[in-house]
Amino acid sequence: MRGALMAQEDDDRRAWFRREILPLEPDLLAYARQFCRDGQTDPEDLVHEAFARAIACKTWREVGNPGAFATRILRNCALDALRRRKVLTITAVADFDRIEPLDEAPSAHAVLESREELRLLADAIAELPTQCRRVFTLRKVYSLSPDEIAVRLGLSVSTVEKHLVKGLRYCSEKLGRRIGRKIRVDEGRSWSARRDHDAKR
Repeated sequence: MRGALMAQEDDDRRAWFRREILPLEPDLLAYARQFCRDGQTDPEDLVHEAFARAIACKTWREVGNPGAFATRILRNCALDALRRRKVLTITAVADFDRIEPLDEAPSAHAVLESREELRLLADAIAELPTQCRRVFTLRKVYSLSPDEIAVRLGLSVSTVEKHLVKGLRYCSEKLGRRIGRKIRVDEGRSWSARRDHDAKR
């Protein structure tokens, strides 16, 4: 009798998953891409992991908002993926602040560690020279282009790019020393070089 009840519960949970969670896949995939900007994590893998956690949830009957429930699990999966890395990028560290933990994972200790890393990043930015900090903040926080920053601060684009590289290097080295892990900075081509390249295409 008990086995039959458990089997029925499993069937009901799977039916709920197919009805409420599975149709959210396109939206969840689009959301997952926000946590995969540095290319180290596959958004489809995050969604599949989120689905696995959702279908295994024993309190599924208490879920009042399936969309919010699935989104929180996806954020949790993204945080777990970041915590498993041996190498973190500046982009990945910055995304920690947008990932809300669930009771399932990560542990309270892991959450505190990620918040500490964010605090260290903020401290590193605050220690940058004034002009470098302004350039870095306008680019990384307000998403201004190097051209826009150059106009606003009265600098050349090349000077703006030098400040950005300097800021990225300093922050990566600072965090690497404090948390005992390598923080990779992907400088790549300068923004103006990419712009000129794209204009010729």
